[in-house]
Amino acid sequence: MSRPVFAGIDGGGTKTVVVLVDDSGRELSRVQATTSNAAVVGHDAAGETLKAALESAIHLADEPVTIAGAWFGLSGGDRPLDHARLRPYVENLISQIRMTNDAELILGSLPESVGVAIVSGTGSIAFGRNAAGERVRSGGWGQIIGDEGSGYDLARRMFEAFAAEADGRGPATSMTALLMDRLSLAEPHELIEFVYRPGITKADLAGLSSIVVKEAERGDAVAAGILAASGAQLAHTAAAATHRLGFVHRLPLAVTGGLIVNVEPFRTAVVEALRRDWPEIDCRIVTDPALTAARFLATEALQS
Repeated sequence: MSRPVFAGIDGGGTKTVVVLVDDSGRELSRVQATTSNAAVVGHDAAGETLKAALESAIHLADEPVTIAGAWFGLSGGDRPLDHARLRPYVENLISQIRMTNDAELILGSLPESVGVAIVSGTGSIAFGRNAAGERVRSGGWGQIIGDEGSGYDLARRMFEAFAAEADGRGPATSMTALLMDRLSLAEPHELIEFVYRPGITKADLAGLSSIVVKEAERGDAVAAGILAASGAQLAHTAAAATHRLGFVHRLPLAVTGGLIVNVEPFRTAVVEALRRDWPEIDCRIVTDPALTAARFLATEALQS
């Protein structure tokens, strides 16, 4: 007889993580796969990735299991149309399915799932829920329209600074030499070929944001300015959701994603910008959204 378990699925812009837990919240298995962002790879590829990752997680469990409930937090795939396209790939593996954006996934780390969640990794989004159950999102428009305060945003701003220095219309920055070395560019204009090369992904470009972070820490003024401007935009995005939800003075906040979790000066700048309007901020750093979601479902099942 198979054991009922719960799954948390964090479908980010760079990778997909699936975690299975039992009804006590004990982790049974974990699988990491490529991105399942439907806006980047398409619904069919995203669906196949999700299905294969879930099947692998079931196989890796130390006993026969049945997924009683699963929470999918999907970047680039949280609209009703996306759900309709993705559910057929996984519905035969799961009894009850919950599909949301990846920011809503980490609201489960906050008491009563009330507050605002910020995701800042390859892309960015803010999502909130108030005590009345009203839900609001801000950002999450993708790299062409938005993604302010993300790894992609840092890289894009670095490219702008690189081009400005090459043209003689912007200040010199230590990022230029590092970027040319990283990409093995013989001369600045070869950056054009790299950025627009077929097959180059959003994640590939976002991965170059580490140059901005490193040079900001070393005191490069242009890099520091990029980090500050990007952080301010992310705070503005989160503030828009917070205002619409009616939070006053106090703000429960959860953050996740490689940029805001791992780059402390960036995270501090975002939180302190929000603190101007909400002096009391309880900020929780969520390093494992998939596990957080799976445990939330297990707890919810016990309480029902």
